[in-house]
Amino acid sequence: MSTSRETVRDALVALLSTALVGVGLPAKTVTGSKVEKLAGLTPLVSVLSTGSWRETLSFQGMKASFQLEIQAWVLQEATGWTNAQAEDALDSIESIVAGVIETSRGTDTWSVIEYSAPTMVIDMAVTGTPFFMERMPITVRLAHN
Repeated sequence: MSTSRETVRDALVALLSTALVGVGLPAKTVTGSKVEKLAGLTPLVSVLSTGSWRETLSFQGMKASFQLEIQAWVLQEATGWTNAQAEDALDSIESIVAGVIETSRGTDTWSVIEYSAPTMVIDMAVTGTPFFMERMPITVRLAHN
């Protein structure tokens, strides 16, 4: 039976939750799906599925690669929270994500995890509230199907 992309996404959510959420850490929430409302959840990190590639190998079955996107959502400015703090939080989240990827390159679930393109920070408003959202495209190659 082929490995589900959900299994990989859930494993990455668990690693990021441990690394990003807690006293002195930059995120408040890590989730494996989109959220309906950002209020009270930010800084938020979401791990989302964006695609799969299941390459057929002769006599060996298929080799799967999954495309994921890690999104970091940070409120830009509010009472007691400045744009500078928001930028710092966004930078800290990306750095910790990079560290998790570096130290988790090979696991029982995957053989390779890496950035598949440069990250991109987007300045956007959601229901009139300004956020920074950083998109981090990730490729995961399975150790086995």
